[in-house]
Amino acid sequence: MIKTEISEIKKLFNKDTNVITRIASCYVDAEKNIKMTSNESFYILTEDDAFKYEEIFKKTLSGTVGKGLLNIGFPISAQAQGGAHDFLMKLRDSALEDEELLKSFYNQVIENFVCDENYYIILINIMYDIPVKTKDKMLLDDASDEIYHALLCSICPVRLSKSALVYNSIRQHIENRAGDWKIEAPVNGFLFPVFNDRTTDIHEALYFSKNPAEINKKFLENILGVEAPFNAKEQKEIIQQELVKAIGNDCNYEIISRIHEEIGELIEANAADPNPLILEKNDMLNVMSKSGAADEAISMYRDSENTDISVPAENIIDSGRLDVKTSGISIKVENSDMYRLKTMDINGKKCLVIEVDDCIEVNGIPVKG
Repeated sequence: MIKTEISEIKKLFNKDTNVITRIASCYVDAEKNIKMTSNESFYILTEDDAFKYEEIFKKTLSGTVGKGLLNIGFPISAQAQGGAHDFLMKLRDSALEDEELLKSFYNQVIENFVCDENYYIILINIMYDIPVKTKDKMLLDDASDEIYHALLCSICPVRLSKSALVYNSIRQHIENRAGDWKIEAPVNGFLFPVFNDRTTDIHEALYFSKNPAEINKKFLENILGVEAPFNAKEQKEIIQQELVKAIGNDCNYEIISRIHEEIGELIEANAADPNPLILEKNDMLNVMSKSGAADEAISMYRDSENTDISVPAENIIDSGRLDVKTSGISIKVENSDMYRLKTMDINGKKCLVIEVDDCIEVNGIPVKG
């Protein structure tokens, strides 16, 4: 799914749209004991309760595609009868009205969701009568030939709030209020099936992780039946390590800043495209070549099996700035100002040299050079 498709589904999480037909949930304590389950029509919730749930659902579809939101394709093995995909299809087709399937799903989550605190599992049934989109991107609500039927799962930590002194307006008295078990924002979840090209695609799921650096691999492998991909942090580390290994002794500020600049320009050129920019091995080889890397370095990068990965460009660099660090010093350089920073040998010592203008500030105080 791309940003526009995710946004279209998020906008549905409004009680007035009536696309959420049912909600099922399970409250689990830190010892993995089920403390409560519920299963009811979403329409009977109070307006306040529905709004709170809808905020959770929107957050489950929030984040950057390729980082906190991952499009996960099901392998053939997972789609076999009795596999993870088959189970999810049955769960979806039940519209959350089969208690045995729900119980089985909850037990799978409890077994595979790594968590040392209480948490709340929420499932909703989505029935979206897909409106036709015209060439000028207008939605025609009265013209539809497909219903998008999906499940959204959200998993939220439940934490005890602190007790506090509060004002009791009825008694007009200050008194102590004990802490309550509060449902926090979701940390994991998934949408199945996905809404690719504004139509149902049962061959993929959209996985959500609040922290892109902490993909729950056990959850992905055993509940969705897919091999967990490298997370954003791991992807960045692999690319960085392979670049350092390939460039070797020539790995200096100038060449790394040029690589950063080249990738930044690719991201900028792709800004209007709703699809994230994905860099393959050949793309990185072109970046290295344009950045002045030696032929030997390019060959070494090409020959490494570790570089046979597709990585969103924004997982490799911070497209807005360059971070430069040395012992005890950290410098953040805007892309447009990278030319002002150079490395030089001064009196036999390696130095970072910054070209400055008339304005220098130290802790917000203007100083003279």
